[in-house]
Amino acid sequence: MIKTPQDYHQRLEQFRETGLKRSEKAADLIAKWTGSWSFLFLHIIGFILWLAFGLNFNFLTLIVSFEAILLMNILLRAKNRQAKKDDLRDEADYQADKSSQEITAEIKTIVQDIQKKLK
Repeated sequence: MIKTPQDYHQRLEQFRETGLKRSEKAADLIAKWTGSWSFLFLHIIGFILWLAFGLNFNFLTLIVSFEAILLMNILLRAKNRQAKKDDLRDEADYQADKSSQEITAEIKTIVQDIQKKLK
């Protein structure tokens, strides 16, 4: 069965409209927040306070490492969902281009037939 560009766009819309799991919503929200300036400033302030109070660097290393592991997994989940959407959109665009090329070739043939008849 040949899929039309509309089929791919419909699949993309279905993907967008499907109810996201709580974990996917949470991953998207966390990914959005961790990419913000407020997240960066909060960490800078936290590090400055940690240094000001002279707390244990080994414990800070443990906390930062644990946070990095968690954030990496969460951000990869969010990225994988985005990649899936991008793949569907790319396929829809490819099919639309392919369909347009076929229609253009048909129109070209019709115009050439008309030109031959007019001569």
